[in-house]
Amino acid sequence: MMLKIVPLLIIGVGALKAFVEASSGHSGYGSSYHECCKYEDPTGCDCRIYCVFCAQNSSYRPYYGVARGVCLLHYHGLARIESQGQHDDIIHFIKERNLNSESCIEHHGFWIGLDDQAVEGHFVWQSETVKDGYCYGTDGADYDCWANGEPNDNDKENADGQDCGQLWFRRGGKCDDEYCDFRPKGAICEYRVPHCDFDAYEFPYVLGLDTLPYCGSV
Repeated sequence: MMLKIVPLLIIGVGALKAFVEASSGHSGYGSSYHECCKYEDPTGCDCRIYCVFCAQNSSYRPYYGVARGVCLLHYHGLARIESQGQHDDIIHFIKERNLNSESCIEHHGFWIGLDDQAVEGHFVWQSETVKDGYCYGTDGADYDCWANGEPNDNDKENADGQDCGQLWFRRGGKCDDEYCDFRPKGAICEYRVPHCDFDAYEFPYVLGLDTLPYCGSV
């Protein structure tokens, strides 16, 4: 009897683990440490919640696609960082909490909603997030987003080149093009709400918007 029961238990534990991971809705980031902050648009027309996730589970692929799916399922998508002010505040938040360390992101980067998968060489912010009544800046990274020499579409590891955007902390958190499915990365998801003092708003996984810190030094 024991010979029959043991393998059944092993299968059961594996299936339970897979179910817990999938049911969390964060497949690929289910056990990843994450912290959130809020950024208020200077014009006051909306507030963005940014949630920064440490590196994803390497068994969930394609890496960029998984990150995008998780951010769409629970938030409004991967982060659109449309101004230097937003960029600086997010970098400040990440560095202040040491989320740029190798213990959080072994491969030095966080996926963001910037890619050139539609038109090669034309990097644009993903436009699948809610737009009505919220601020939206430029479609592309027109401010000083890119690290020096980037994007370079390096094809050393993949003949298709690098089509997916990351904040790259080997270059201080500047934008960089990366292979979409070569190395697991952290991710930055965004969620938009009417304004940052909308205390009654029940943000997923964070009860009480007023308890969230601002991303920058406000």
